[in-house]
Amino acid sequence: MAQNKKHITPENVTEWLASTGFLFPRNEVELSRFETLFGDTDFGLTGLEIDPAKIIRGGESPKSIQIPESIKPEDLTEYRMVARNGSKLPEHILNKIKNNQNKSKKNGDTESSD
Repeated sequence: MAQNKKHITPENVTEWLASTGFLFPRNEVELSRFETLFGDTDFGLTGLEIDPAKIIRGGESPKSIQIPESIKPEDLTEYRMVARNGSKLPEHILNKIKNNQNKSKKNGDTESSD
């Protein structure tokens, strides 16, 4: 007869969620399991990825992205913005987007291209 090899039961599901990182570990057993699973993982973080002062100050204003002239519009079909169930954006919406970008260029909100 087959044996039940399930280690996760309704009674210990919270313990396993904490052991696998979906919840915070609450005791030494859960912490030990978590360290066994993820202890040697190097995420490559330096601690400088987030600037708390920038968050407090309100951050930066959004920057527009300049597409090089060497890229043709037909090359961007895979990256086209999806609107109205995948159909193309209407011309009047595209004109509004272009006008907004031109206004931000006049106000000096764009990055300087080197």
